[in-house]
This record gives sequence, structure tokens and C-alpha cells, in this order.
Amino acid sequence: MQLSSLPPPLPARPRPFLLRFFVGWAILVLLLAALIPGWYLVEKFRGRAAWRAYETEAQARGVKLDFADYVPAKIPDAENFASIPLFDAVFRASDAKLEVPNPFKLPPAKDAELPPFADPVKQERIDLAAWQSFFVQTGLLASASDNAAADVVKALDSFSAPLTELREASARPHCRFPVRWEEGFSAALPHWPLVLDAVKIHALRIAAHLALGDSAAAGEDFRDGLRLVTVTRVEPSLISGLVRMSCAVALENAVWDGLAGRQWAEPELREIETSLAALDWLDAYLLGIGSERGCINATTNALIANPSQLTELVRGSMASGPDPAAADTWTYSLYPTGWFYRSKLRSNEFFDEMLARCDPGQRRWFGERAVPSSPEHIKDMPAKIRHLIFMLAAPVFEHSEKRFVQSGTLTDQARLACGLERFHLARGTYPHGLSELTPEFLATLPAEIVNGEPYRYRRTDDGSFLLYSVGLDLHDDGGVIDPKATASKQADWVWRYPAQ
Repeated sequence: MQLSSLPPPLPARPRPFLLRFFVGWAILVLLLAALIPGWYLVEKFRGRAAWRAYETEAQARGVKLDFADYVPAKIPDAENFASIPLFDAVFRASDAKLEVPNPFKLPPAKDAELPPFADPVKQERIDLAAWQSFFVQTGLLASASDNAAADVVKALDSFSAPLTELREASARPHCRFPVRWEEGFSAALPHWPLVLDAVKIHALRIAAHLALGDSAAAGEDFRDGLRLVTVTRVEPSLISGLVRMSCAVALENAVWDGLAGRQWAEPELREIETSLAALDWLDAYLLGIGSERGCINATTNALIANPSQLTELVRGSMASGPDPAAADTWTYSLYPTGWFYRSKLRSNEFFDEMLARCDPGQRRWFGERAVPSSPEHIKDMPAKIRHLIFMLAAPVFEHSEKRFVQSGTLTDQARLACGLERFHLARGTYPHGLSELTPEFLATLPAEIVNGEPYRYRRTDDGSFLLYSVGLDLHDDGGVIDPKATASKQADWVWRYPAQ
């Protein structure tokens, strides 16, 4: 038989195992195509249901969950401290993305750093001679005289016009800066650097006036500086509260400096103590944390409505990290909506637990009360990812809590120190115990915020005294200052003066 006459070969049949392989993959792809969207829907349903159950319960407790509830109402210009040309120029520049003017910013010196202010932790009083030299170098002084304090006052007269504008505005009963609160965490607060620098000018003037023996003028500067702290107390922002604390600390350090030099007179001491008694840093903490709760809820709601914003949010939170570009990844577009609800729920439970540690009515901080929703209890990576928004924000709030507590303690100590100095001016010595201050020199004695006990106090062999709090760890370390540690790292929070 010839080969050319053979029939053509039959086509090859597919092998059974290849057919099963392709069919299996097709089924798997179809299952995933059905299961993944289903899983997203289930996660969204579960997260939303859990949040709504919490929302109902929290609103029944009177909890403010919406940021709009914290934003102060509009104020007529005639009653508004912030409605002055100085602040109008600040916000106009900020809105136009221009350099914000700051008439209180000290000019730079080519050959010298800015001299330090008084530092109770390092037990260092302010060096007015150093400031005198600084002002000569910056051109605010033509030359130095033999009176450093007088020269400092003369140099600071260059800030008289904006200081006068602030003083006149402080007679207005209310304050609302034109902040665009609807922008949430992105809202610009360009007024705070100006306010803080103005307070520093007041603190420096206090030291110079006291050195000149003019306690009354120093008292006026303290009054003007503290007004900047009190008039801004309703601003719904944790950052605003923290800057207000920095302003108060600058003024209290100036009070400490004058007390260390025995320079304050009795009328000013009485007024300073009364003014400081009106500060309530635990209440300020509740406002700051409450408003941040509302801001986080608003941010999370925006992400639920538009999940694509998550990439930008994470990029912003990592902007100071080693690799900001690492946040710019397509994977955030896959983030389940249900996890936004979970993160919001965890954030609000955390806020509840943090706020339960503060009782302004008792002037107490209960640090022993647990915070089971703290981010430190989220160990595994999947859980961290599910609560991403919470994990980004919560550490800031935990650190801030301690700063408010410590600031409240410092204010108490400044009040007690004023009472002790008034006692010394009247009796020629310090009392054996704090109870001797009432009712003549202090109406009531503040108790420790951290435990409700009396502040530790004893007279020292050099004729002075030691006043301190046991601090966050509630352990009495004897009022020892570690000059190498910052104020926030001290075991005990101490008020004492350097040896004469």
C-alpha cells in the first residue's frame, strides 16, 4: 500500500488531566468572583451594624459624636477678640498660601542663637544680659548700656503697637477665629504661632520689669499674656489646647523666675494666684479630645463615602517618615468599607475610656483606670490593618493626656508658690505645712490631680522650700530633679528654686 493513499490522521484528543485543570481554575475564578464581593458586603453590614448599635447607645448617654457640635457659633465683630486687623492679615495670607505675617517674631541674629527663657527643670533663671546682647546683634538696640533689664524693655518697645492691639481686643467677651473647621484635620490654624510668640514677649517683659523693681508693670504683662490663654479656651482642637498650655507654661515659668529672685510684690501675687485658679486643664482636655472624636468621625464618614481618599490620608500621616512614597499604593483602594466602621467604633470606645479617666468636678485624673481599647492591645498585623484610622491617630491622644495632667499640676504649684511667697512676705518665713496658707493666703488648697492627696511640701535648710507632685507613676521619689531629662520625663514634678 502506498503511503499517499492512507487516510488523514484523526485530531488529537485533549488529555483528561488538562481539561480538569482548566475547568478547576475556571470554577475557582468564578467562586472568587462571587465570594469576594460577598465578603465585602458582609464586612460592610457587620461593621455598620456594630457602629449603629454603639451610636444609639452613645447618643443616649449624651455623647457628642459630630464635630459640628463643637464648632463655636459666629460672633459679631464688636464682641470678637479675633476680629482685629492683626488676625485678619494672618488669615488672608494663609488663605492665599502666602507667608503669614508675625509681628511678634523675634528677628534672627547672625552670630548668636536665641537666648533661653527661665527653665525650672534645669534650675536656670533667665539671663537678661544674654538677651541684651542678642538685641544688640539683631539691631533692636543700637548699643548696650550698663542696665541689661532696661535695655531689654527698650528693645521690646518695638512690639508695642501689636501688643496694644491685642490688649484692646482682649476687652471683647468672646473669641472665634475664622478657621475653616469644615476641613477637619486639614484646617489651618495660622494664628497660634503668633499668639505663642506674643506670650513669649510678655514673659520676657515680665522678667525685665521685675529686675527693674517694677512688680506692677510685670503684673500687667502677666495679665495681658494670660488673657491670650483664657480668651481662646473654646477653640475645638486638641492642637489649640496644647498651644494654650505652652503659653501658660511660658507665663508660669516667668512667675517662677520672679519668685526665685524674691521680686514679686504682694498685690501681683494675689492677682496671679486668683487668675491661675480659673484655668482648668482637665476641662480643656475634655474639649480637645471630644472635638477630636468628632473630627475623626467626620473623617471616617468621608472615607466611607469616598474610599479613594484613604491613600492621601495615609500619605499625609507618613509624610515625616522615612519613605512617604510608601503610602502611595493601589492596595488602599481595596480597603473594605466595613473596616472603616470598625475603626470608627474602636476610636470611639477608646475616647470613652480615655475621657472616663478625667473628672473635672473632682479635679482628678484616674490613671489607674484601664484603657482596653488602647492601640497597644492590638498586636497582630491583620487587626492593625482593620483599625487603620484608629492606629494612625490614637498614639497622639495618649501622649496628650499626660501633658494636660502635668500642665494642671504646674498651674496648681504656681498658685501654691504665690501663696507661699505671700506668707513669707507677711511672716518672714515659709510655713511648716501648706495648711497654714488657708484661708488668709489661699482660699482653698488644691489637691494633687493624679491622686487627690495633698501636694508634697517641706521647708529646706537654706530657708526655702520644696514643693512637688508624685507624677504619673504615683511614686514619691523625694522631689528629685533630673536636669538631664525634659519636664515630661521627670519622675516627680517639682517646684523649687536654685540656691541663692
